[in-house]
Amino acid sequence: MDTRFLRSFLTVAQRGSFTEAAAELGYTQSTVTGHMQKLERELGGRLLDRLPSGVLVTELGARLIEHAEAVLAAEDRLRSLSRERTDRPAGTVRLIAPESLCTYRLPAVIGAVRAAEPDVQVRLGPGGLGDALDAVRRGTADLALTMEPRTPATDLTLERLGTEPLLILDRGAPTGIPMTWADLAERDALLIEEGCGYSDDVADHLAATGTATGRRSRFGTIEAIKRCVAVGLGWTVLPAVSAESEIGSGTLSVVDGPALPDCEIRVATHPRRHHSPALEVVLAELRRTWSR
Repeated sequence: MDTRFLRSFLTVAQRGSFTEAAAELGYTQSTVTGHMQKLERELGGRLLDRLPSGVLVTELGARLIEHAEAVLAAEDRLRSLSRERTDRPAGTVRLIAPESLCTYRLPAVIGAVRAAEPDVQVRLGPGGLGDALDAVRRGTADLALTMEPRTPATDLTLERLGTEPLLILDRGAPTGIPMTWADLAERDALLIEEGCGYSDDVADHLAATGTATGRRSRFGTIEAIKRCVAVGLGWTVLPAVSAESEIGSGTLSVVDGPALPDCEIRVATHPRRHHSPALEVVLAELRRTWSR
């Protein structure tokens, strides 16, 4: 069996589109269609259904996915063995991470990777927990970073890298009087949009007080939250790394409040996909970043 057929099948299944799969693989759409027709003839059944809303995997196709991934991973391992040891790592690694890590941690990681291995490129994109893990599962990303108070439930391989502390932040100088969740619930809170684990936990703590005086506003970006807090529209909880500059300048202040658990930083990879040399370079730099 030609493994190009399997690669075309997986890409179409992941993208949900023959057109997008062809663009990603560098083929014409007719070539991808031909690969699928030949693969379906070899296996004796339909693998994909074309619908107005996109391409859907059939029952037979769903059963094929795991086996196709295993075959292609084995092929990648064999190819890596055939390379000369003097070859330097090369290739593109697709990484998805929360906005705060994309903005405040990962630029330094990408810079270190480029300095050490110029032929390794990192394609970085922001994404929440669900989207990031789903991208690794579907193969549209190689790595996903998670930043959650608890270990996410997933069938992917998770490796703990380290932690990021959280801070309660407000405008102006701290009062010196410790605040409780009930105190905070009486004031307006500015939180990251739903799906962010630590913000959802904060919202749960506020709801548990039974106090409904303060409003709960959700924002899509950390920068928007910091600007709103700086002009007195409410308080927030953010990773410490995202507010270092504002705390240093006095624009934002740390509130003496309830203890917050650190967010655990984990990297997710697919358990059945081969780790290329380029991927290992990026993983090594991520480990160094949170081991310092």
